[in-house]
Amino acid sequence: MTENAQILASGVAAGCVLALVALGFVIVSKATGVLNIAQGGFVALGAYLTYSGQEILNLPFWPAVLLATVLVAVVAAVLEATIVHRVALQGLYPPILVTFGISIVVPAVIAGVWGTAQLTLHDPWGLAKVSIGSLSIGQRDLAVVVVTLVVLALFVLFFRFSRLGLAMQAAAEDPEAAMAQGISDRLVHRLAWAISGALGAIAGSLLATTGGGGVRPGMEVLALLALPVIIFGGLTSPTGAVVAGLVIGVVQQFAVVRLPDAVGDGFHEVVPYLLMLAMLLVRPQGLFGSAQARRI
Repeated sequence: MTENAQILASGVAAGCVLALVALGFVIVSKATGVLNIAQGGFVALGAYLTYSGQEILNLPFWPAVLLATVLVAVVAAVLEATIVHRVALQGLYPPILVTFGISIVVPAVIAGVWGTAQLTLHDPWGLAKVSIGSLSIGQRDLAVVVVTLVVLALFVLFFRFSRLGLAMQAAAEDPEAAMAQGISDRLVHRLAWAISGALGAIAGSLLATTGGGGVRPGMEVLALLALPVIIFGGLTSPTGAVVAGLVIGVVQQFAVVRLPDAVGDGFHEVVPYLLMLAMLLVRPQGLFGSAQARRI
């Protein structure tokens, strides 16, 4: 029983990181109608900028994360304004292809600036654990859960009680009516990308501590794990992104521990995609997605 609780705790922490990445996908998709493949680049860039904040500016961990979050948000907004917005109205595929191109360029720029060696991110937890009865949970895992809860709370407050948040919701629900009320679609799109970049940066910084591998090339691949999450939860559902991230994180963690003896090592890597395929067969719009009516 205790071992299962340990696995569950680790799975929840992994799921929280997935949920943050998936939430970035969902915000851009809901506000702009674009599937932002470049989200993985924001994850990697956030981790590397956090590292630079520590090593170059001698900032403690959390101020370095905050600085990286702001910088990546600005980069994301600039990319939307200078590149993505120019092709946003040219059909479904050009914007997706542009974000795919950005997802290739950003890691290349990262490799050119920081190199390809693995770098160490100095987090404040180390290997410390917290004991709750017979359960021993790493302080890193607890910190990831707490940070995710804080981010989600700020997310809810922003969208429910701020003018910009309400404007974004209005533009997502009915773009033409929102424009008629004076809500700028450009502002909404850039703000959506900025929020997406910020979430990616936070996820990347946390991933560099919880993943055990430090800051390293290939971190952008996390976005590929978030794709099953957003499809499982619903492409335009923030609630679905969070719930699906936790579900897939926990199931994958149990697969890591329980399945190797039965099916061999590495099977856990395909578990998210199996869950995604099962959801597509049962409910194509995802857990919290809404079915789209089509006229013929």
